[in-house]
Amino acid sequence: MKPSKCQDCRDRAAWLDMFTALALAVFKTALGVLSGSMALQAHSLHSFGDFLTKGINLASVKLSSRPANSAFPYGYGKVQFLSANFIGISLMIGAASMLWYNVSHLGSGHVQVPEVWAVFGALISAGTAELMHRYLLCVAEHTNSPAIMAAAADNRGDAYSSLAVLAGIVLSILGWVAADHLAAILVSILVLRIGGVIAWDSIHGLMDGSVPSHRIDGIRQLLAAHHPGVSVVDLRGRRMGETWEVDLQLSISSQVTVEECHALTRELESRIAREEPHACHIRIRFIPQSGDASKVEVINAAAVDEFADLVETPAGV
Repeated sequence: MKPSKCQDCRDRAAWLDMFTALALAVFKTALGVLSGSMALQAHSLHSFGDFLTKGINLASVKLSSRPANSAFPYGYGKVQFLSANFIGISLMIGAASMLWYNVSHLGSGHVQVPEVWAVFGALISAGTAELMHRYLLCVAEHTNSPAIMAAAADNRGDAYSSLAVLAGIVLSILGWVAADHLAAILVSILVLRIGGVIAWDSIHGLMDGSVPSHRIDGIRQLLAAHHPGVSVVDLRGRRMGETWEVDLQLSISSQVTVEECHALTRELESRIAREEPHACHIRIRFIPQSGDASKVEVINAAAVDEFADLVETPAGV
């Protein structure tokens, strides 16, 4: 279970991200209209969409903090995948709209040169988005939050697209009038790709996608280093939002007693939880190398009870 200070940091990040998106949307709309920059106006529509989706993101972060209960014994963590999916799909819809709008205007010849102060708007937008990306990425890496990670990727996309807007405005002012619209088209394609990546990752999580393979390998190496007498038959893990469920099947000697297996189970749970703090649901099963299968059934029956306790009190506590 994550410390309360980590949850507070995650919640603050979600609030800050939402209100930053609103501030940028209002700022870019006003400056885009006053300067006549179509790229800046198109980017402001994307920012307003960001504000709405990040409000949903904030709600999902709050909901995912609710404790597990009989209806949701593994908690509400996967709601963050739903939020990330909504963000990804919203980005793709907004990007497709921007793309169509600018292609149609460019084809009709309705283009205009933006005023020079639009440059400052694009610079401020790019700098703010990049700072938010770095802050949110730091929070996401520490909390393992899919929703905050999606928001971080969204802000990096905003930073890149703002630079594209900046280039289009400058080139348009210098004489290439169509550059402002071409920049808006480039922004649309970039945002469309980012939305697709976010949506696909969230679908992977909703479909019980595996824990990253290098983390699974790390657990396997941990077992080999500290418990060479135990053979790993099967090791798998799935993402449960910010936390993971790890399922272990181990082969043990028939000479190992029930009490020794109980002690080994507790030790493994504790060690894995220390090394991988996101692994909050750890389930261990034993199979005999040979001989006494009835004893292993007793051990596994007890392990089920222990795992039920872990659902109520995750192994990281």
